[in-house]
Amino acid sequence: MCKAGKDACFTFVNMCWKMQYRLVICVLMLSLFVPVAAQIKFVVIPSKTVVAQNETFQLQFVIEGTTQVDDFKAPSFRNFEQLSGLDQANGWTWVNGALSEYVSYTILLRPKIKRKLPVASAVAKVKGKLITSAPLTIVVTETGTTTQSMTEERPDYYLLPGENVKEKISKNLFIKATIDKHTCYVGEPVLATFKLFTRLDSESKIVKRPSLNGFSVIDLEEPEAGIFSKEMYNGKLFNCYLIRKVQLFPLQSGMISIEPVEVENIVRMIKAKTGSSKETGTWLDAMMEKMQDAEISSENIIEEKLLLKTEELKVNVLELPQKNKPETFNGAVGNFTMEAGLLNNEIAANDNATLRISIKGRGNIPMITTPIVNWPAGVDSFEAKMTEEINKTSSPISGSKTFDIPFSVAKTGMFEIPSVRFSYFDEKTRSYQTITTKNLQLNVTAAVKRKLPVQTGSPAVNESNPSWVWVAGGGGLLLLLAGGLLFFVQRKKQTDLKEKVAVVKEEEIKPIKTVAAYLQPAVALKDGLHQKQFYTLLMEAVQLFLTDRLQLNEQVVNNAMLAEVLKQKEWNDLAAQFQLIMNECEMLVFSGVEVSDAKDQLLISSIELMKETDRRVSCVY
Repeated sequence: MCKAGKDACFTFVNMCWKMQYRLVICVLMLSLFVPVAAQIKFVVIPSKTVVAQNETFQLQFVIEGTTQVDDFKAPSFRNFEQLSGLDQANGWTWVNGALSEYVSYTILLRPKIKRKLPVASAVAKVKGKLITSAPLTIVVTETGTTTQSMTEERPDYYLLPGENVKEKISKNLFIKATIDKHTCYVGEPVLATFKLFTRLDSESKIVKRPSLNGFSVIDLEEPEAGIFSKEMYNGKLFNCYLIRKVQLFPLQSGMISIEPVEVENIVRMIKAKTGSSKETGTWLDAMMEKMQDAEISSENIIEEKLLLKTEELKVNVLELPQKNKPETFNGAVGNFTMEAGLLNNEIAANDNATLRISIKGRGNIPMITTPIVNWPAGVDSFEAKMTEEINKTSSPISGSKTFDIPFSVAKTGMFEIPSVRFSYFDEKTRSYQTITTKNLQLNVTAAVKRKLPVQTGSPAVNESNPSWVWVAGGGGLLLLLAGGLLFFVQRKKQTDLKEKVAVVKEEEIKPIKTVAAYLQPAVALKDGLHQKQFYTLLMEAVQLFLTDRLQLNEQVVNNAMLAEVLKQKEWNDLAAQFQLIMNECEMLVFSGVEVSDAKDQLLISSIELMKETDRRVSCVY
């Protein structure tokens, strides 16, 4: 082979090497296992420690326990030819339910001479401190004496004679579903993660997403973001693709199932020929030979189609303890703090004031409802306005929920707003906790007086007539005017009543809009080509239905408000079902993911939600 062709081949193979073996390894010994806030560790990992003189190998420096490195100094590779620059990568992996982060620096090397070659320590600066890796020795032998170790390097998409295709695929392509706990209380957060692991050349399509019935769901990562990482599994490094990562809040006790995820895959593997250098040399030599002889054709490509699915997960959800349950407990689970204050400490009578209650912490924040306020006599309160801020980077989720409650007072004086009590269940201590705010003072001043028009002149009085004559005459005139006015009002009432009766009859004739009528636009496009338009119309149908049935202002309504109104009516199951439908529809509208059975499932869920809402509304009214 000519030098230019050989260099081109090597460049291609070098790219394949880096793509397939970009080893970003986090070595986590169980004996040294610690949580996320682990100590910093610095290790060096060679792809092999015994190499031939002209053989390429990979060296990787891994700094565990951080994603920020202030400075990194690689050792001097005097006796090695550097075939690449330092390739930096960040990654993370789950070990025993804990998240471990790391930074790695990778380089491709080739020894220049045959002997034991030392590799000095690398130096890194992390959080202001200097750390070093352990020194390393690479044993360099003559070419052709390290066949066994060389063959271990070949990519897993390379199939040698005698290897079973299905068995090799099963070891190098799979999906995993994990939950961080299998037993919890109602409302206690459960972290569920669904990932695809692969070391092969494959194309994958999600055909069924997990059913999360029985949970309130918060997506911690958007699947359409294409989140990718390198993760270790059973001592091998995999390309890992996130399918879904969610925070689940059980809504009821009992054994709740999380149905499997299903993924269709097309896998392509390169088949080696008997008697070629692929059996005796390195995979690198084999790849060069293939490129030189143009052997990679359709005959040497094996294509397999398979359906992968996760195991069904089960969560045993325990009922919250009845013992010592406070009267003010309303379903909050986690750990919280609370503050309360008046936006104005002084108002005029009949003007509006606002009580702001802010609850912060970690736990099932979306399920927290407005705390009960024991208003003093003479205070009229109105519906609270709710705002929510959620931090999805932590598990359990954290954040705050703020309630602005407007109220007014008719009388003047100093009013005391009693302390507000809020109770929650702390799943870590398995006990109920109640927190209380301070009493608040409100000064109510006299109402603002409005000036009325005042007559400046005085009517002339004839002093020759006694005052009672004027009084009697004026009274008679007033009676006459009052009688005429009364007659006019009675006639007007009769006319208005007839008009109202006519309007009522027309309204009685007009039928109430049915569930089918709301869904008709979406159903018409269900089997059409524009799938995203179906999900958009389905969301609009459910939103409009709830807006009408709950008698809300269509101009200001949103998903959060609809869910909050359902919760205030203590229809928490309907609120959770509504949020699940909206989340699924939004995900399918804004992502490129195709889910074959999503339309039917979402349509059925929407019909069930709307019919149950109709039933409950009719019971109320």
